[in-house]
Amino acid sequence: MINIKKTELLRLNQNKIKDKNILMRVDFNIPIKNGHIYELYRIKSIKETLNFLKPTKKIVLISHWGDPISKEKNYSLKRILPILEKILKTKIGFLENLDSKIKEKINLLENIRFFKGEKECDLNFAKKLSTLGEVFVFEAFSVAHRKHSSVYLLPKILKTYYGFNFEKEIKLLNEVLKNCKKPKINKNRSLALILGGAKISTKFPLIKKFLKYASLIILGGGLANTLLKAKGFEIGKSLFEKEFLKDVKKIKSHKILAPFDFYVINKNKIYYRLLGEIKKEDKILDIGEKSLNIFLEEIKKVKFIVFNGPLGFVEDKKFELGTLKLVKFLSKFKNKFILVGGGDTLNFLEKKKLLNKFKISTGGGAMLYYLANETFPIFSKK
Repeated sequence: MINIKKTELLRLNQNKIKDKNILMRVDFNIPIKNGHIYELYRIKSIKETLNFLKPTKKIVLISHWGDPISKEKNYSLKRILPILEKILKTKIGFLENLDSKIKEKINLLENIRFFKGEKECDLNFAKKLSTLGEVFVFEAFSVAHRKHSSVYLLPKILKTYYGFNFEKEIKLLNEVLKNCKKPKINKNRSLALILGGAKISTKFPLIKKFLKYASLIILGGGLANTLLKAKGFEIGKSLFEKEFLKDVKKIKSHKILAPFDFYVINKNKIYYRLLGEIKKEDKILDIGEKSLNIFLEEIKKVKFIVFNGPLGFVEDKKFELGTLKLVKFLSKFKNKFILVGGGDTLNFLEKKKLLNKFKISTGGGAMLYYLANETFPIFSKK
């Protein structure tokens, strides 16, 4: 587990950053659908750190947005500048490139993935990027697992401090890991993983590791489809990962629960099907009520819950009912440790105005990576 040194925590070193120019890695990789911006919690999560940085000189914020092949206008961070200024309640300068003049107190650099050398983790690019500041503040938990220049190399060039939100997220995940280290799992300290979404490949290392620690692993969405396909069940035209079938076949544990009833779509009509009744033209898009009700009864028995990924195709309201019932059920508990992560999951909670009911991790992939590996590349000495 990562235990951040006191000398690396921003909140304990304000005297070291006073009157310094700050380079700060954040994550504004927020989706826009039909002109509407989602996942504003990613912007709001840095407010405490920015307020703490008031005694500094200039601040340059670094973020990626999407994974553009070239300098595509749709991925320009200039598009979110008005939203950023509204949430942070301040004027923000925009830097088109690394040679742009820094005019405002707070400035936003153009999409870092527009620059050759970022994803390549190029040292020369990182050195040039580092000239924008004297001190580096890392506040982008969601990309901490990436070996990119602005994530992995800057801490090796500039004096680095970890922001308030990053520190908070590490503490939350360490709580989960500490629970795993208990020699015995009992009813008051047991752990459940609830994993949904499209790909089992991104969550497979976590599943393998937590078979030892968790008392319950619930799979939904595409993850469940891949498991059921591997077990020989008909899933029709449902989403699954063919290349992972062999790996999934090797998993045999009574701890893993997958749905046995579903809502499917077939020729634009919605049907309810039990496992074994799925037709070749069916596409599974949501969990059935019978499966979900059994899962909810089992969840009542555990103290720690990690939830990452919706149980159905929540982009369509007709197939959000399973996930909605689950999050409403979870939101009622006051005595459980419930940590939620993953962009689709948090976006769903934000739309349903349930985000404040849970402990939140702003990074889906990073959250899974840390729980599986208990560290990040940025903490390696190499």
